Amino acid sequence: MKFVNFVRYGDLSKIADARAAHFAYADRLRAQGKLAVGGPLLDDKGLRAGLLFIYEAASHEAALALAQEDPFTLANALSSYDISEWRLRGVNLDLLAGANRSADHAVSQVRLFANYARYGADGSKLAAARPAHWAYDQNLKRAGKLALAGPFANDEGGLFVYGAASREDAMSYLERDPFFAAGVFADHELNEWLIEGVNADLLTTDLSSTN
Repeated sequence: MKFVNFVRYGDLSKIADARAAHFAYADRLRAQGKLAVGGPLLDDKGLRAGLLFIYEAASHEAALALAQEDPFTLANALSSYDISEWRLRGVNLDLLAGANRSADHAVSQVRLFANYARYGADGSKLAAARPAHWAYDQNLKRAGKLALAGPFANDEGGLFVYGAASREDAMSYLERDPFFAAGVFADHELNEWLIEGVNADLLTTDLSSTN
């Protein structure tokens, strides 16, 4: 099962002190088949504000343990972290490979922007807008503008990762989503995501566009 860990930094001096140990820990998780993709998140000023990791784990408790054993967590450097079981419905491995900062790129890297969204309590809005939302995601994917997409298992939110030239472009993709127009997104955070390593074998889809 896949789990999203959405992390907000707290003490930046502790983050700096623990960074080398955190990198080594992430490398170890990738080698063990427990980390599909991850890396820092930038705020709208381009400053590192947190992390986004996608774990492969047998349970929520196992994913939570991965988060708790991270050197950043052990150093008490974080403001918060949220673990959500996630259903991957769409993936563009070419976009992810192009954005992978640990790879050797001869050309400019792809920029990724993660929309971490929470849905409102009105389930009727979600159900009514979902077919149009899924069709929209498919169109973005065919256009090479959607790297990852899918809902949380509890249907209380989702993660949608856009490939875009700028934050403004990524925001335009978000705002044209039928979920946005219908008021399904009760809250969302859009951050540039600097991914560092991709384990493509862990990024098989859990849902099709017809589920």
